[in-house]
Amino acid sequence: MMDSKVSTFYGVYSGKKENGIVSFKGIPYAKPPTGSLRWKAPQSLEKSTHEMEAINYGSSCIQPIDEIEQSSLETQSEDCLTLNIWTKELESTKKPVMVYIHGGGYIAGASSNPVYDGENFVKRNDIVFVSINYRVNIFGFLNLEEIGGKEYEDSKYLGTLDQIKALEWIKENIHLFGGDPDNITIFGESCGGGSVSVLMTIPKAKGLFHKVIAQSGTLNLVKNTDISRQIGRDFVKLTGASSMQELLEIDEDQLRTFCDELMEMYEFKHEIMFAPVADGKLIPENPFDSIKNGVASDIKLMIGSTKDEIEFWRLYYPNLEEVVDDFLEQQIEIIGRNTYNVDATINKFHSASISTDKHSRVNEILFRIPSIKFAELQSKFNDTWMYLFAWPSQIEKFGACHAIDLPFVFHNLDTEEEESFIGKNLPERLADHVQDAWAAFAIHGVPQHSNIPSWPPYDTKNRSTMIINEQWDCVNDPYRSERLMFEEIMDVNSSSTD
Repeated sequence: MMDSKVSTFYGVYSGKKENGIVSFKGIPYAKPPTGSLRWKAPQSLEKSTHEMEAINYGSSCIQPIDEIEQSSLETQSEDCLTLNIWTKELESTKKPVMVYIHGGGYIAGASSNPVYDGENFVKRNDIVFVSINYRVNIFGFLNLEEIGGKEYEDSKYLGTLDQIKALEWIKENIHLFGGDPDNITIFGESCGGGSVSVLMTIPKAKGLFHKVIAQSGTLNLVKNTDISRQIGRDFVKLTGASSMQELLEIDEDQLRTFCDELMEMYEFKHEIMFAPVADGKLIPENPFDSIKNGVASDIKLMIGSTKDEIEFWRLYYPNLEEVVDDFLEQQIEIIGRNTYNVDATINKFHSASISTDKHSRVNEILFRIPSIKFAELQSKFNDTWMYLFAWPSQIEKFGACHAIDLPFVFHNLDTEEEESFIGKNLPERLADHVQDAWAAFAIHGVPQHSNIPSWPPYDTKNRSTMIINEQWDCVNDPYRSERLMFEEIMDVNSSSTD
């Protein structure tokens, strides 16, 4: 092991070289959002020559303790705006850059989760890999404008502003780590997939990245202003605070408790109650309309979902069969109003005569159909690729559930957290092929390599979709009857061509 140093505009960072990879962890990209900066937009760092040892991950954002979410068990702090970098060497320049935005339902998560470790990405591919932290739950996505006034109007999407601030830091500094600031791919899963999708629609993020991979999350994962205001009111009522100053005086641990109580109040809705707000200021009121109008015409997109997304929630709801109706209805109530008619969607869902079970319908409405909608719209302007991850879990009933793709994308096949719903001894060959496709997209703009079948871009004529399993297969318009049915249910078929 040997130390490596990099001098940036904001300090000198000592990393660690091990196993042929140089890593830097816990680098701040903004001022700590603490004290008077709590619930404020991230502030740029001051220029500095200060030296810092960058060998440990930064703290996770304050979040509920969740045995399933490893990063919630790590050190937590409001001082959490950090990023991590892996590269093979510092002398080379102009390497493609991949930036990962973690999932966690906008409630939890952090870049320190072992499955997100970037070493294997860089070991197998000639890239610079970056992962970031951002504020989540009440710290990152709570609308406090009513009690705090205009000074706190950004509180409803601070986590999104954190992501933009991190990308600004990367754009400015990544060349010092061997990366090419003109070849940046952002990617994420779950709310990370929602994040990278929404970032495509935000003028403030323009030019900070060039390609996007959205995994199991897209533009529908936003909420509207009215819902966000009510959640904000309910939170303030729980705390008993009568002013912004009183809110600022509450300590981190007490705020975590209030966050837990707020989530209990919203039952199943808490799965996405902290989504960013599409208010027409930072985020367009309907992000799909922005994509339809070509706002991201300069960005290449790869997007997809897993075949059995909803089965992941068995980890939280062992009686999933009994609660799936309530789960869907409350998710749609939170995130539906920006993208489709909520009441009509729910009514059509219950009266559907299609043969698929309710689990499959939830997968379609919350994940696959919104992804297809996004692909349809973006493919009119730039190259777009669609996939469906179908490799099934080794654990009974989980199937190809939400998050099952992550160990294969990162080529981290032995993390303890994943074993509970995926199993052990995962097929390494599948990980090779998945990671190589993701890396090829970041490097060349096309997710093609010699070990998988031909993968044409998506369009509304052929709808080419790569079915990812131990045997890959590119299929035109898979599950077509379900697509047509659910597009009608969701009133999103206006842009389709059958």
